[in-house]
Amino acid sequence: MPQDFYKTLGVDEKADATAIKKAYRKLARELHPDRNPDDASAEERFKEVQHAYETLSDPAKRKQYDRMKRFGGMGGASPFESRSGFRYRQKPDGTFERVQPEFDAGAGFSDIFERFFGGSAPGMGGNPAGQGRSRRQADPKAYDRNRTVRIAFDRMLKGGKISFTLDGEKISIPFPKGVKDGHKVRIRGKGRPIPNGGHGNLLVTLRVEEDDQFLRKGSAIHTHLRVSVFDALLGASTHIDSPHGKRLKLTIPEGSKPGDRLRIKGHGVPSDSDTGDLIVHLDIFLPETLTQEQKELIRQIRDSNES
Repeated sequence: MPQDFYKTLGVDEKADATAIKKAYRKLARELHPDRNPDDASAEERFKEVQHAYETLSDPAKRKQYDRMKRFGGMGGASPFESRSGFRYRQKPDGTFERVQPEFDAGAGFSDIFERFFGGSAPGMGGNPAGQGRSRRQADPKAYDRNRTVRIAFDRMLKGGKISFTLDGEKISIPFPKGVKDGHKVRIRGKGRPIPNGGHGNLLVTLRVEEDDQFLRKGSAIHTHLRVSVFDALLGASTHIDSPHGKRLKLTIPEGSKPGDRLRIKGHGVPSDSDTGDLIVHLDIFLPETLTQEQKELIRQIRDSNES
C-alpha cells in the first residue's frame, strides 16, 4: 500500500512546518539506527520517516505531493495513473516522473503535464501533433537516487564512517571531522538502471542533528552557562562541559554582566588544519530566596553606594 507521508509522521494534512519538524525529530530520535542497531524494522521505519520529512519539509515538493493526492495519486514508490491515463511514480527525492509509455504520446499530454507539474512533459520536446513518436534520450541524471543520512552532533566533531543498507547492500561513507550540515557525497553507479545501459549515481546528503546544549556557527560552538549574580559581581571559578566530552575549568571574571561571552580556544569545531573555539554566554540570575542575614548585607551595600 502506498505510503501516506502525513500518517507516517503522525500529523494532520494541514500541519504547519513547525509541527512537521517537531514530529519528525521525535520519531527520528526514537528510530535512529544508533539506538536500534539490531532492529531491521526500526531502520526501515526510520527511512520511511526520512522520506516523508524530506517531501513535506520542502514547500515545493509538499505542494506537488498534495496536488497528486487530490488527483487520485498517493505518495510512495508505487506508480499511479493520472486522469489522462498516463502513469507516474515518485522518485526518492519526492518528485514525480512519468513511466516510459508503450504507445505514442499525443499532443495533448504536454498540456496535461504542464497543468499538473508546471512544466512540459519530459521527452516531448515541444513537437506538435502529427510528427510521430519523439525520440527519448536517456538523461543519466534522471536515474540518480537520493538518500539523506543523519549523524549525531558529537559524531560530526569526531568524523568517521556512516553506514546504511540500500537494496540489501551495505553502503559505508567516510566523512571528515567537522563535516558541515548538508555535505553531499556522490557514489557512482549506485543509482537506478538506465535503459540503454549503465546506472545512475547515488547522491547522499549528510544532515547533522541539532544538540540541546551546543550550537555550531562556522568553526565556533556556542553554549550558555547560568551564573549567580554574586559570582558575577565577585568573580568565581567553575567547570563547564566541552562538546568533545571533557570537563573544562572556567574563570568567571569579577564584574561580569549579563550577555558577556567567554572564549575557550581550541574546543570548537575541528578540521584538518585548525580547531575553532568554544564561546560561553553568561546567563546571570538572581537567587529565588535570601536569608535575613543576606538581605541585611545587601541593604548595607546598597546604602553605602547611595551615600
